[in-house]
Formats: sequence, structure tokens, C-alpha cells
Amino acid sequence: METLSDQSPFSRQSREQDDGRYVSGNLVLWLAVLAVLVGLNFASWSFCMWVFGQPEHPMNYRLLTKLERLDPIHGFTPVTAPRGKFVSAKDLYAQVYPFSDTELRAYNGILKRSYLKNYVELENVTFLSGDFTVLSVRAMGEEDVFPAGYVIRGRSTTFPDAIVDFALPSAKTPEKFEYAAGQVLKIEESTTCAALLHIDRLEEGTMIFTAVPLVEREYLLNDAAKIAVTPPPLIRIEPERWPISKEEEAIEAKPVSLSPASAEAATKGERDGADDR
Repeated sequence: METLSDQSPFSRQSREQDDGRYVSGNLVLWLAVLAVLVGLNFASWSFCMWVFGQPEHPMNYRLLTKLERLDPIHGFTPVTAPRGKFVSAKDLYAQVYPFSDTELRAYNGILKRSYLKNYVELENVTFLSGDFTVLSVRAMGEEDVFPAGYVIRGRSTTFPDAIVDFALPSAKTPEKFEYAAGQVLKIEESTTCAALLHIDRLEEGTMIFTAVPLVEREYLLNDAAKIAVTPPPLIRIEPERWPISKEEEAIEAKPVSLSPASAEAATKGERDGADDR
């Protein structure tokens, strides 16, 4: 008959060792489960912060609008419009020209994020102002950023390297809008508050600034071109259509300005040619 000893599997010492191994195994298992739960919680928190913090990303925008977690875009009056700084096309060009492509993409994201959040988190908005010679005018549709209204492309009258895509969103596109190339578009300051939405840099150094009025009112460009500007609750950001004007809409050649030395040389050449004749 087998006798009980300290080495027997039925002894008290053996049972205590088995219990210790069982407790130790359970502790490791629980620590692993807690680590997984903490990781999932952190990932969920990070994802929520990313979605709510960057609504300009197409996936985030779709999710937030579907869940109705993003306030609709709304217009302002000259009194309620967010505070900001009015800049000319030349000053804006000088400000953003040194940006690298990565910096420009990040800046464009910030511009759209502020617009989608109705500028509740931004106290210094960049507003574009000045005079622009109209290059093209076209109606916007469902495939554009704004589903209705008109977009006017113009070149700065004082700085040819700066072009504006001035979007005039509306609840319904007016059937009559006689505003043609060659006219001068005046983007006023406090009565318009044209907020910058996007910047596109072309290979030859020209920059296209997309701007939209924040002041909700009727804009009378001439007797035959008026439009009631009101932002839509939602915009189209996928696929991205920046600048809003189509690529095939030609950008007329910039006027060439001669330097003093070149001008003098050209004048001398003309005189020499006259003498030869």
C-alpha cells in the first residue's frame, strides 16, 4: 500500500504547488486580456480623435455626416463673420510661395477643416480681397464641390501670377447670369469675407486661390448677373475637385513686363533698326 509522502501527488505540498501554478497561469492570462483591452480602448480613442479632428478626409466626412455628428455648414452676416485678416493676392502669394508640397497639402487640409467646422476653432481667418480680370465663368453642378451656383475664374489686376477661383454657392443655380470674360471682379472685404479654401501651384509658378464668400446675401455683379449666395449644408469632397474650374478652361497668357535693362535694350534695337532703314 502506497504511503503518503511530501513527494506524493496527494500531499499538501504538491497541492499547494499545483494551486500556485494555476494562479500564476491565470494571472498571466488576465494580464494579457487587460493588455488587449487597453490596446483596443486606446486604438478606439485614437480613431475617434482622428475622425472628429480631421473631417476634411473623405472617409471621416462620410462617417460624420452619416452619423450627424458634424454641424451643417452655414453662412454669416458681416457682423457674425469670424475674425480674420484681409490680404491681397500679391501678399497671399508671397506668404505661401515658399511652402513645400507637403506643407501646402497640410495647409489646404487646415483650410478645409476650418470651413467644415464653421470656423469655431479658428479666430484668424485668411480672407482674400482685390480686383481680378475675369477669365471664365461657369455653373457648378453635382460633380463639383458645391452642387449649385457659379464659379468665376479671374487673374489679379495687380499681380498676374495670382489667379482666383471665386465660388458663389447657391441653393439653386440662376438660369440667367450674364457675366463674361474681360470684366473686372471686385472681391470686397467685410461685405464678402472671401475665405480661402484651397491653393494650387502650377509648374510655371502661377498660383490658383480658391475662395468662397462667408457672408450670406445677394451678390449683384451687374444688372444681368446676380446670385443669392448661401452655402450648402454638405459639400462634395470626394473625389476632390480643386481648383473648381475645369482644367480645360484656358488660363490666358500673363502679360510680359520688361526689366529696365531689357526695355532699354529693346528701345536701342528699335532706334538702330530705324537708322538702318
